[in-house]
Amino acid sequence: MKIKFLFLTLAVFLLAACGSTKVVRSSQKGLKGNWTLSSITTSEGGIVKIKQLFNQASPGCFEGSRWSFVSNNNSGTYTFQDASCSASANSIKWFMEENGDEVNFLWKFIPEGTKAKDVKTGYKLKLVSQNETEFVLAQDATFEGSIITIYYDFIRN
Repeated sequence: MKIKFLFLTLAVFLLAACGSTKVVRSSQKGLKGNWTLSSITTSEGGIVKIKQLFNQASPGCFEGSRWSFVSNNNSGTYTFQDASCSASANSIKWFMEENGDEVNFLWKFIPEGTKAKDVKTGYKLKLVSQNETEFVLAQDATFEGSIITIYYDFIRN
């Protein structure tokens, strides 16, 4: 009886593990290709006066930026389109993970001349929605002593 219970428990665990992997794999494959970060809004009803996103640039630089995701090696790039922002392509490494009922999008900026394994910091955003033509990421942030959510809306090019 104990052996049957052990096998049943193991089977349920394996099915659950495979199921979550399929969700993440499907989400990752769905991001493959070229995207535009079309808008950045917050839970406060629009753009608040955030000075810098991802310790790099203003929301104005990120809005309209072009992103390219390669799902088979979890690499990519983004390029600012605003003339007042740096025009060079920024390399990233990214992946998705399942966290309970949520799928998280994790990414890190890879400065030129740096190997991805040497970059120890990155960003964690929640995948809010995804379909063939658009996806939305959300990030909780502290702003003026309160927690707000920043929404990043992407559309496929």
